[in-house]
Amino acid sequence: MKLASLLQRLMGTLALSGGFAVCAQSVHLTAPELLDIQAQRAVITQEKKQVLDQFQTTSKACWQKFAVNDCLALARRQKYQALGPLDQREIQLNAKERELKELDRQQRLSDKASSKGDR
Repeated sequence: MKLASLLQRLMGTLALSGGFAVCAQSVHLTAPELLDIQAQRAVITQEKKQVLDQFQTTSKACWQKFAVNDCLALARRQKYQALGPLDQREIQLNAKERELKELDRQQRLSDKASSKGDR
């Protein structure tokens, strides 16, 4: 039970710090793309929180049953099945963000090269 709440707090902290890092590092990204990424991250974080809350509730209820271990194993299995697609979406979002950052970096380099050529 304490592990689930600790995991939730850790995910919240990482989500917040990750969001600030994204804002700080990607100043040159266009606003709609950045806002889209941040919105998708917020949705994923919220959905993960719901899954973890459900897991905590389910695992707490398991302790009232006779077959505690079987119930806990089922709860864990359901949690991992629910988190799997969310993790995949997060991986795709990270890849998209990396692509955008690389495009931004290439644009800045070409702008810098063209400004040096103008001198």
